[in-house]
This record gives sequence, structure tokens and C-alpha cells, in this order.
Amino acid sequence: METKIMEQTYQQIANTLINIIPEDWKQIFLYAEFREGYKKVFFYYYPETGGQPVYSLDITDLFNVDEEEFDGLDDDLYNYFSRLREEFKEQEQELWTNLTFILDNTGKMKINYGYEDILELSPVEKQDKWEAEYLKKNII
Repeated sequence: METKIMEQTYQQIANTLINIIPEDWKQIFLYAEFREGYKKVFFYYYPETGGQPVYSLDITDLFNVDEEEFDGLDDDLYNYFSRLREEFKEQEQELWTNLTFILDNTGKMKINYGYEDILELSPVEKQDKWEAEYLKKNII
């Protein structure tokens, strides 16, 4: 079940990603993990010009962007995913432990929710596993 709040939140996430990325892009793959006492959000995007995906935390090193503005938009992403998770609670839906948000430059979105217990994996192992699943097979 998708509520109006969920729809608005997905759109806010997409708009924030568009505002963060300082160049034309083809596709964005975002990972979010939220559980008690832990939150993590990162993404990769594929530039329109082709080549390797760009990691979100490399944007301020690669481009002349205002770091405070970048950090503010990054904080917005965390807030939107927190709101999304709260909406899942309020709607009494099963709470996801992680999700992958995929957005292409035509506006098409896809969200894959994960519900498995991922506490036994380190953050590095989780990111490596996610990258292998989503980035390695989606080279454009």
C-alpha cells in the first residue's frame, strides 16, 4: 500500500538527488539502511557521457560544488528516508532494514525493499555486496 505521504517522499528523494548531482546523468542507484541506532545513505550515478559510476561522497572532490549545500541536501535525504520509515510504521507495514532506490533520467523509479537481518555484516561488507549486486550488473 502506497500512501500520499510515501508518494510525496519518493518525489522529494528524487528531486534532492537531481539537485545534488552537478552533471547530466543516466541512472542513479541509492542504498539506504535504517535500523535502531544506525542510518546510512549513499548512492552512485552513471554520467550521461558514459564511464564509471560516480560515488556520492566523491562529488565534492570531483566538482566545484558548495560543501555546505551538498551536506544540507545529503541531510535532506536522511530526513526523507526517516520519514518514509515512519510512514511504514504508521501504516503498520513490515519495516524494511534497507532499500535500493533506482531512478533513471526519464523519471522512472524502482524501489527494492530488503527485510533481512543484516547485522552480522560490517558496513564495508554490506556496501561491497550491494555494489556487486547493483553496479556490476548495471554497467551502462
